[in-house]
Amino acid sequence: MKPVLTIGITSYNRVNELIRCIKSIKTKYIDDIEILISEDKSPLSLEIKTRVERLANTSKYNIRFTTNEKNLGYDMNLGAIIKKSRGDFIFFMSDDDMVARNSLDEIVEFIKKGKDVGVMYAPFRYAGTKKKDRVRGENHFIPFGENSAQKLIYDSILFSGLIFKKEYIEKYDSSRFKNINYFQVYIFLQMLLHHGGYYFSRPSVICIGDGENAYGVSESSGGNKILANRKSVKSNLEFNKTLIKAIRMFDKDEHTNVLKSFSKQYSLHSYSGLSIARREGVTYYNEYWKIFKGLDIKIYPIVYIYYVVLLVLGSKISDFMFSGVRKLVKKER
Repeated sequence: MKPVLTIGITSYNRVNELIRCIKSIKTKYIDDIEILISEDKSPLSLEIKTRVERLANTSKYNIRFTTNEKNLGYDMNLGAIIKKSRGDFIFFMSDDDMVARNSLDEIVEFIKKGKDVGVMYAPFRYAGTKKKDRVRGENHFIPFGENSAQKLIYDSILFSGLIFKKEYIEKYDSSRFKNINYFQVYIFLQMLLHHGGYYFSRPSVICIGDGENAYGVSESSGGNKILANRKSVKSNLEFNKTLIKAIRMFDKDEHTNVLKSFSKQYSLHSYSGLSIARREGVTYYNEYWKIFKGLDIKIYPIVYIYYVVLLVLGSKISDFMFSGVRKLVKKER
């Protein structure tokens, strides 16, 4: 029986986290889903294979374990999942996140109704808290067009929980995005531009992110130590460089102007990173600011106001001053 939904899990060097992710997958539509693991030729490849196959032998779900012939890196591993999947839709998951309880039934039921959308997604919740992100109100259809792409681009940055129609995305070449780390942003924008989507209000993912980070350390990643150090606020800027590159690729391919809208949103949301950098001292803060100004986007005046106020008053007072503005930005987002 052909599955309706493939849950495609990227795997690299994380054994216990992957098993936890697989065990979090629960639905009454057992025969309508497949669980596909695409292991990216990591040092722990054999151990991961052994653990997953042991679990598969006792599971009521169809669990398929695959290993890439060579280490492809994040973007091309997403491409590998697209090629290997058999479902009509693909639910992307990172191996160190979990599928939220009671979310899959609603998703499978919606797919079975045959609605023609390119992408579906829902909020995600941070583990151990009530905090949620990607909150967009009640269940609703998302119209296709550039306006939706501009408005919702931030919702594609975490790839866990993004659900794509395989037929629509399999033509896109993930190898163009090697070491960009944002292939999912590109196809998300493509789906919104041409096909539209659907939003579920019930969270579908619990974001844990507690596993060892593969970015910058895997064989194919070029050894970018800044990407690998996720404890450093400068690492975010390194990721932002390639995020901007992915958006530029989309705009060039589709003759759109999504980056302009993103630049405005990015400027409004930049306060958090600046505040964290300021807590590390003036020298570190100015180093961060120099890298920030070097990003290939328009920086709006609000950012310069953030910079000066933080530099003069420090994070504690500035956080209090800007708390109201940040709440408005969050509400708009």
